[in-house]
Amino acid sequence: MTERQAPFHKLYDRFGLLFLVTVVTMALLLLVDLDQDEGIAELLSFTVTLLAAATLFLAVAAAGVGYRGRQITLVLIGAVLVAAIVSMVFSDVPNGHGGLLWLILVTAAPIVALRRLVQHRTVKVETLLGALSVYLLIALAATYFFLFIDTFLSGSGRFFGQEEPTTVFTYFSLITITTVGYGDFDPAGVVGRAAAAWEAIIGQIYLVVVVARLVTQYSGGRLLRGGADSPPDD
Repeated sequence: MTERQAPFHKLYDRFGLLFLVTVVTMALLLLVDLDQDEGIAELLSFTVTLLAAATLFLAVAAAGVGYRGRQITLVLIGAVLVAAIVSMVFSDVPNGHGGLLWLILVTAAPIVALRRLVQHRTVKVETLLGALSVYLLIALAATYFFLFIDTFLSGSGRFFGQEEPTTVFTYFSLITITTVGYGDFDPAGVVGRAAAAWEAIIGQIYLVVVVARLVTQYSGGRLLRGGADSPPDD
């Protein structure tokens, strides 16, 4: 193990930890509006952004991304956090929710994590937790993509046709990826509708193809081990 690898070696394949942090991050994103700009509320919103950054870095570290990839991730995260601090200190600076840099990072996180999971020769509990983490990371990426559309691509309009707190974007992302479809919120523009449709499609394909396959392999492995350990019939 080289000196560069040592600090991150303990995080390699730690998908159980990634799952826990991702769940907490998504839960807080459902409760905390990132656009709050007063006192403790603003500090809380920055804390949630910091936790989201930690989630993304854990995904990269658990996936075993190389030294250069980790360095790039840290630079992107650092740039986003600096921008968030500037927005928090100077109230006249708008909060762009990380912009394009953040969007690239949240999109790459589930991809690199999934790439590592499909390399597992034996499906373990950590593998299944990793698969669930990727599912939530897809929803997280969609949340920030919707916010990106709302901030930079919607022109004079809004993603939902009117201003909404960021908690609604997280809620809408989770409702979309699970195809529940309550219908209480709908994208107002063509780009938003296309983004929501693709999230639903990707989410369902992921569950049907990836998660179902991993669960089947995990169950099959348990049956094989159980058969090998059981005593022979008389």
